[in-house]
Parts: sequence; structure tokens; C-alpha cells
Amino acid sequence: MNRKVYSADLTHTGNGTMALTFPLGASYVVSYAKKILGKDFDFKLFKYQDDLSRAILDNPPIVLALSNYCWNIELGYELIKWTKSLSPNTVVVVGGPNFPTESSEKKSFLSFRPLIDFYIESEGEIGFVNLLQKLKDYDFNVKSLKKNQENIANCTYLCENNLIEAKIERIKDVNIIPSPYLNGVMDEFFRIPIIPMVETTRGCPFSCTFCADGLSFKNKVYSYNTLRVKDELNYIFEHVKNNGFLMDELRFSDLNFGMYKQDVETAQYIAEIQNKYGWPKMVRASLGKNRPDRIMQVAKILNGTLEMGAAQQSSDEEILKNIKRSNISVKAYGELLKFMNETNKKAKTSTEFILGIPGDSKEKHFKSLKHGVDNHVNTIRMFQAILLAGTEMANPQTREKYKLVSKYRVLTGAVGKYEFDKKSIPITEIEEIIVGSKDMTFDDYISCRKMDLLIETFHNNALFEELFLSLEKLGIPEWDCLFYIFEHEELYSQKIKDIMSSYIHATKVGLYETYEQAKEHSVRPGRFEKHLSGEIGSLELVKHKAKLYYLLDDLIDVLLNVAKIFLKKQGKLKETNIDYFEQLGTFIKCAKSNIINVELEIFQNFNYDWASIDKLNFYVDPTKLKRSDKKISYRFFHNNEQKRIATESKEKKIKSGYWSNKIVTDVTKIYNYSDAEDYHNDYYNNNPNQPYCLFVIKPKLDKLTGKGIIK
Repeated sequence: MNRKVYSADLTHTGNGTMALTFPLGASYVVSYAKKILGKDFDFKLFKYQDDLSRAILDNPPIVLALSNYCWNIELGYELIKWTKSLSPNTVVVVGGPNFPTESSEKKSFLSFRPLIDFYIESEGEIGFVNLLQKLKDYDFNVKSLKKNQENIANCTYLCENNLIEAKIERIKDVNIIPSPYLNGVMDEFFRIPIIPMVETTRGCPFSCTFCADGLSFKNKVYSYNTLRVKDELNYIFEHVKNNGFLMDELRFSDLNFGMYKQDVETAQYIAEIQNKYGWPKMVRASLGKNRPDRIMQVAKILNGTLEMGAAQQSSDEEILKNIKRSNISVKAYGELLKFMNETNKKAKTSTEFILGIPGDSKEKHFKSLKHGVDNHVNTIRMFQAILLAGTEMANPQTREKYKLVSKYRVLTGAVGKYEFDKKSIPITEIEEIIVGSKDMTFDDYISCRKMDLLIETFHNNALFEELFLSLEKLGIPEWDCLFYIFEHEELYSQKIKDIMSSYIHATKVGLYETYEQAKEHSVRPGRFEKHLSGEIGSLELVKHKAKLYYLLDDLIDVLLNVAKIFLKKQGKLKETNIDYFEQLGTFIKCAKSNIINVELEIFQNFNYDWASIDKLNFYVDPTKLKRSDKKISYRFFHNNEQKRIATESKEKKIKSGYWSNKIVTDVTKIYNYSDAEDYHNDYYNNNPNQPYCLFVIKPKLDKLTGKGIIK
């Protein structure tokens, strides 16, 4: 009987499945190892801790191999400790990008985690197979192998406190790695509601210092054969279909999808599948940093199902040079966003900015946000700079050069309590973030976070798009309004002030001074439960945006007051303009409040033809609009298709027998039906980042999906 080799790319499950994708990276390692050593070993791939723990109890492996990312390192090491207590001779191999680049830091990493026998760097396929072959030669006597200080490509380990490193090799023909889909390694993961992921290229030509893929030895890009990719897409579709379409999304792990010629062919094939079978409904990928022309071509082919975004990180040229992103064209980003906005006025464009990266300041962060707003980006994602192991930005030289100030916090979602042989252990993952530098004080950092919340609330997902577009037509830029709101807290209602204060407190309270403090304090009784529930250290930005959403009336009042202030400054505070904006505020309230109550009907009379104004994208001068003397009656409600989905969903759940008690949700027929404006249709799918969608609907859907209750 062949010796067991268990591999895993673990995910936290304390608040639902954190990593919602197939374990693609680990599957390539397993597939290549099976190809070379399948006659000698029995390989098995896992994703969930409980499944792996049961397998170890039943039949301990000769080798346990775990992927190491910032979101699973503590979970993985707790499992390693437990495994070693049961099976001391099991060889523990860890690999992944969450590993330092400096030799002294590598030594510290392994010394701090002495139960890791070997670490595989860079591409795991080569190092893992080479290591298994060496272990086999030594009859799995780790001490003898280390004593001889065997040099194993891509493999690093400690021998009597000495660090043994070998050269880093890359696979130049990635097609020698068998497809983990086509050889069946991934089959069992189609039965659970996680997202299939495909890799069509490996490597990145850019050298961003904050990214583990920016290291120089990864700059060469290698591509998979397009016929292989097509076969994989076919295989994935057939298995998704056979398992009831548990997920309607497809993801690419490529670092620059859409930038290469073969991406066009890939997109064309996906479009063929979509046209025939309606799957996938959404395609997500990290899009190319250049070649907007080709990305636009891919976007057109995928006909609105490709999420379009431009991860700019900053609009400041000096910062881009600091992080070695200066070879990425700012102009290219502008062309891409312009294309999306002109192609579809309801386009879901996005961009990303990172607060605190080397050279960043309050002024430069605000400048970046203004850049996104001025370019009409639908969603501006604002991240905090994370010092990831294995990146240039995290090395001692960069820290010293920019006088980076960091603190530690619990990684959102990477929390859980897990059973190890009837012992329940609380586990949290810790990340290090930048909160200051020679260019940014901590107070500046807090101010930037405040502005981020205002962007998230007033700008993102076009919650108040209609109002801002009308103001823009009158020569009042949206950014000027947002900055005025930032500077004038006297405009806020008391409830808004309370939420803003809570947000600032939450931004500070979840921070720890050291990694050790964060790790120890975060699992203390009482404190751990707060992290698990999200009371502490849980996406304070979107959490407080959700709270503000429930104050929609107050937010509209703030905007209307700001509008009047700017209209007065420009001598345009006319009765016509005031009337239009006040009615527009009411229209927004009717259209976008309480969106999940499918039975809710709102009737409201207006003096404006909103359907006609919507065709002009609300980019109108109110003084030139025809105001109807007769009130126009509007009815806001969910359409028949949404009712049908709700009814069928209820019937399926009753037939499933999952719930022992009667389902009391009532779905009733709508009478006197008439269509509302187009943007009401499919609102949840088109606005997944709206606060209520994100924090009320999505967690419930994720929980039901994770349990297999819904597909």
C-alpha cells in the first residue's frame, strides 16, 4: 500500500468559508507530484480542517503538506502541532508566498515554528517533488537528510540552527503540470459551494513592492496551451452543471488577465458557453495593468459579465515609483474607465487605492480619491497597506527608508474555534498594517480613514449618483461636495455624529502593538468572542457604512444642505433648483431604501418625469427641465421575475426537508403591475456592495450556501 501524502490549502470557517475558491495552487502541486511519483505515494487534497483532521486520525500520512498564506498560517500551524503529537514521524512541509525574502528573516520564521521540517519557496511543484524524492532516498529519515545538508531546489530548512537554502527554479513550460481539473484532483470540490478558479498564465512582468508576485524571479510570464484551457473550461462547466450550479461565478488567478492575446481567445470561448448555457454569470480576475485596448476587447466579448476594475494603488507618480509601479500607465487606466463609462452608463467600474504605502500622505491619499471620483469610478475600494512576508515593502531596508510605523490586527474573517481530538482551540490570523510613516502621522492616517468612510457611504455603488450628476451639470463637482462634508461636521445629525465617532473608535481599538500581543490577546476569553462576532476588528469601514445606510434620510439632508450651499456660492440658488433637488432626494429615498422587502410598495407623486431624466443619465440642468404642473404618480416595487424566483426558492426548500418546521414566509401575487425604471431590476446582483446587501443579505446567503441549503 502506497504511503499517504496529505496536502491542504486550509480556510477558516468560523464565520462561513473565508476562502471561497477551489484550492488551485495546492492542486497544481498535487497534480505534478502524482504525475512523477504517483506509483510511490497516495496523494489526497483537502480544504477544510475538519476533513483533514479526520483523515489524519484514521490514517496518519507520511507527509503533511500545507499551503501558507496570511489568512491560514496560524490555523495550519495549530494543525501541525496536533498532527505531530499524534504522529511524530510525519514529515511536515509548508509552502506558499507568506515567507520572508531575507535569509535572516527566513531563519527567524522557521525557528519560531520548529515543527515545520521543510519550506518550499516559489513554485511548489519542483521543490515538493524534489523533496519527496530525497525523502524517499533517505527512507524518510529527516535527521539524516538534514545532517548531510542536502541541496534541494526551491527548498529551505534549518539544520542545527543553520539555514540551508537552495537556488530558486521556475517551470518554463507550465504545460508539463497536469491539469488538476482534467485528472480529477478537483472533482470533490464541485460538490460544495465554492468558486472554480483557472490559471491561464503564470508570472507577472511588474515589480510592485507590496506584492509577493513582484519579486524579480517571477517577472517572466509563461502561458498554458489554449486548447488545455478550453478543455478545462468545458470540464468545469459540465461538473458545475451536474452539481446543480452551486456557484454562478468563474475566477481567474492570472495576475494580468486581458492583457495578452490568448486572453481574447479564452474570453471568446467563455462567451460561447455563456450564450448556450447562461453560465458563468460573473467572471472575475485581476485585470492587466496595461493594454487597455485588449482589455476592452475582452470586456466586450464577455458582454458585461466581466467585473471591470483598475487597481491603481495611488494616482501620485512619486508613490508609484516608490512601489515600483511606475511602469504601469496612468493613462491606460483613464482610457479603460472612460471606455466602461461610455459603453454602459450603469457600468460597475472599480479601482483600488492603498492607504499608507511608502511616500503616501494625507494630501496624496485625498488626491487619489479625487482622481477616482472625478473619473466617475462606480466603486473606489480603499485598502490599508499590509506588510506581507515575502514582499520588498516588508523588508528592513524599506521600513527604515520610509520610517514605516505599523500595528497589528486580526485579519477579518480569519477567526474560528476548531476541534482537535475533542479539544476546542480558538484561532485568529494576524496581519501587520502601516498606520504612519515619515510622510504621514497617525492622526493623518485617522483623517484618511474618515474620508474613506465618506467615500464609501456617499460615493460608492452610486447611492446618490443622480444627485451628484445633476450638480455636476450645474458646475458643482462631486469631490467638492464630499470634501465639504468631510470638513463640516456641523452638517451631521447627532445620529451620524455618533456613528462617525464609533467608526474612529473601531479603527483604533482593533490595533495591537506587536504580533505577539495580537496573537495572545485576540484569543483571550471574552476578547475572542468579540473578534468572532465582528464586534472588534471586523471591516469597520463597511460595517459603519451599513449603519449610515439606515440613516438614509439624514444622509440625503446632508447632501441637500451641501447642494444649497454650493448653489448659493454660484448664484444658482433658485426656487426651481431647490424644488428639483428636494424631489430628487425623495426619489432616491423611495428607490433605494429597504430594498430587500419584496412585498414593500411605495407610492409617491412627483412633478418630474424621472424615466425621461434617467435616459439623460440625470445629467440635467433643472432650470431647463419641464416641470409638470400635474403630479406624476410613481410606484416602487419588485418585479414579477423576482417574485417568481422567491416563490420557486421557497418551494425547493420545503421539498428539501431541511427544516423540520413550516416555512412561514409568504409570497403573494402583485396586482395592477407596471414596470418601474430599469435600475430597480436585479438590484441585489447589480449592487452587491450596498450596505444592506453586503451586511444583511450576503452573510445569510453565505451561511445557507455553505451548508448546502441553497445553490
